[in-house]
Amino acid sequence: MRYKSRENAAEMIAHGLRLGLTYFDIGSAYSFKAFDDNAETWVGEALRGVPRESVVLSAKAQPRHGETKLDRGLGIDTRDDMWRCIENSLKRVGVEYFDFYQFWDMSADDHFDAACVGDDSPLVAMREAKEQGLVRHLGFTSHAQADQIIRWLEAVPDFRFITVYYNFMDTAPEAAINFAYEHNIGVAIMGPLRGGLLVGESEVFAQALPEFAGLPVQEIALRFLLSTPAISTVLSGMNEIAHMDQNAAVASLENPMTPEQRQRFIEAFREFSKGEPLCTGCRYCAGVCPQGLPVAHMMPLYQLAEVFKVASANAHIKSMAGHQRLDPAKCVACGLCVDKCPQKLPIPERMQRLAELSAELQEAAVE
Repeated sequence: MRYKSRENAAEMIAHGLRLGLTYFDIGSAYSFKAFDDNAETWVGEALRGVPRESVVLSAKAQPRHGETKLDRGLGIDTRDDMWRCIENSLKRVGVEYFDFYQFWDMSADDHFDAACVGDDSPLVAMREAKEQGLVRHLGFTSHAQADQIIRWLEAVPDFRFITVYYNFMDTAPEAAINFAYEHNIGVAIMGPLRGGLLVGESEVFAQALPEFAGLPVQEIALRFLLSTPAISTVLSGMNEIAHMDQNAAVASLENPMTPEQRQRFIEAFREFSKGEPLCTGCRYCAGVCPQGLPVAHMMPLYQLAEVFKVASANAHIKSMAGHQRLDPAKCVACGLCVDKCPQKLPIPERMQRLAELSAELQEAAVE
């Protein structure tokens, strides 16, 4: 997803294959410039000559009612359009089959309807492609609530694989991950480092797990995920060799985090927060702020800075003051977000603290 260019993709994939990486998550809309110039064609070119059975390829198309962009695999809501997406992707990558084909960002009930409801739905084409051996397993990627994901898995037994956004800060999908594990459904994790925020040093983590003192937050985050039995693989959008080497080294550990260490890590969260409830990234508050503030984005930043003392959050918080969409000072403490929050977080108070912290960081930069 994050390849800088065709050349960067070739370099990263060649190096990754030498390290033993096998799973490639691709989509035609990534780095899209033209039908034959996007992340799918870049990956296909980089894999020429590589034995097909030595890699696992997962492609996808986005289900939506509305404007269709077939070249990019976006806005798909009919059987025929899904067939064209599958055929386009196979052609671009230059393979005879995909190990997985997923509905891309199926994150709301209307997305599920566009994908799976009716005799002319994209799901019909996915099932036909599976019967013909062009696709081996069906699945979907999602930012939805855990209960929605579980409901969709129950409604469509064909889904044998899901990709969800999960890390030690965003634990809302946990029930869906556990459900998948109990039903022998594969799970891939996206956002393992929260878009690059879970990096750097944190004294708080060293206190909770002294044996991990000195390890960067990104390694602890990956260890946490790789030690979870329900997780099949972890997706990290790498475009630098050094980052790939670091991630591969962690993934190669025989025992990245013992069950006892993992339990201590989870329990330590209560100590970190001094009894305050923590945002789990459930997104129930999304879209409710009358000021247009992205509360679901801002609360985890508050936690990273104030609770976990992860310095990488400061640059983001510093830029908030005066920002058209992100200025926490715009919060009017109406409480609508609190009403939606399962944890009943004191969001207005945390917004006030974010506003103070943003101003402090800007002032310090001037000095």
